[in-house]
Amino acid sequence: MNPIVIGVGNEFRRDDGVGPAVAREVSRRGIPAEVSDGDTVRLMECWEGAGLVVLIDAVRCSPGVDGRWHRTTLPEHGPVASSHGFGIPEAVELAEALGRLPERLVIFAVEVTDVDFGPGLSPAVAAAVPAVVGAVLAEVRSDTAP
Repeated sequence: MNPIVIGVGNEFRRDDGVGPAVAREVSRRGIPAEVSDGDTVRLMECWEGAGLVVLIDAVRCSPGVDGRWHRTTLPEHGPVASSHGFGIPEAVELAEALGRLPERLVIFAVEVTDVDFGPGLSPAVAAAVPAVVGAVLAEVRSDTAP
C-alpha cells in the first residue's frame, strides 16, 4: 500500500510546526512526506492515490500536556480539534462526501499550547518529536510489510 505522511502546521507559529518537523524527519528516512498548511483541498491533493495517509498535527486540549501525543483513526473516532481554524476534520468530511478518502487514515495529534508567532518548538514538544517519528515509521512499516 503506497503511504504518504503529511505534517500539518505552520513552522512560524512555534509548536504548530510539530507536524512539519515530524514530516521532515520521516522524509529523511526514505518515506514519502509532505508539509501542508491544513487547507482542505490541498490535504486531499496531497493524499490523492495514497492507500495509507498518516497525518501529524498540533492540537490544543484543555487541560493539555505539551508534547503528549495521541494516535487515532478517522472517521471512526470523530473529528480531532486541530490548532487551525479549519483543516483535518473538514478535509475528512469533504473527502468522504466526494469519495476521495484514502483506504486508511491515521492521525497523530500532538498537544501544544504555544502557537505564538516565531520559529522553534517548545522543549516539551521538541522532545516528543523522536517518539512521534518512531510511531509514524512503525505505522508505515506495519502497513507495507509483506
